[in-house]
Amino acid sequence: NVAAGWKQATPFKRQDRELILLAGGPSMATEVDRIRLLRESGCGIVTVNGSYHWALEKELQVGCQIVLDAREFNARFTHPPTNYTKYLIASQCHPSVLDGLPYDNTFLWHACIDDENAEFIRQKYEFFFPVPGGSTVVLRAIPLLRMLGYYKLHVFGFDSCVMVDGAHHAYEQRENDGELIVPLTCGGRTFSCAPWMVSQAAEFQDVVRFLGDEVELAVYGDGLIRHMIQTGANLSHTDKEI
Repeated sequence: NVAAGWKQATPFKRQDRELILLAGGPSMATEVDRIRLLRESGCGIVTVNGSYHWALEKELQVGCQIVLDAREFNARFTHPPTNYTKYLIASQCHPSVLDGLPYDNTFLWHACIDDENAEFIRQKYEFFFPVPGGSTVVLRAIPLLRMLGYYKLHVFGFDSCVMVDGAHHAYEQRENDGELIVPLTCGGRTFSCAPWMVSQAAEFQDVVRFLGDEVELAVYGDGLIRHMIQTGANLSHTDKEI
């Protein structure tokens, strides 16, 4: 992908515009009205993976689509492209993800770069900016958007759990059907989670610690991640009282 000559994402000055990040989890389907209100107030919409098509089907204008995963089936997450969406594609993605995307609106970004690949990238671009974060696209999207200057994010569908009806996404995603589900207890509630969801929840704490006050996150819905944030806030309040 680097050899193909795509432009790369680079750091940008701090932006005051707030963004909506659609993470794809099942609670997102219950928040359409709130998403529309935020969009009408001027917030831009950022999608990841399958939330791209979900947003387009809801007639929500997608300002940016982010893809991380290297597997070939992810090509469906960028097709068909629109003439108003910017595509932020990890350089490790399968080349088919980039097929047919508009050159002026498509940018590579770099995750999980070893020394050999880093040297290759420098030969092509002279410099680059690896994006830190966790193992899922949302956990990379947050630091990536911060690198691009955005620090106020409204995050929908960032549940990291399966709902009572068995839904793991707000839309059909067969790759996640039939996954092993394990119970996870947090703050007095038990959630049903696939192993990758448990890892994501743990890594989210690391990402928050790493970014500190560099981002302002509002997480919506009734999933594990929001409950973790509320539990942590309650514990902090209790500690201050003590």
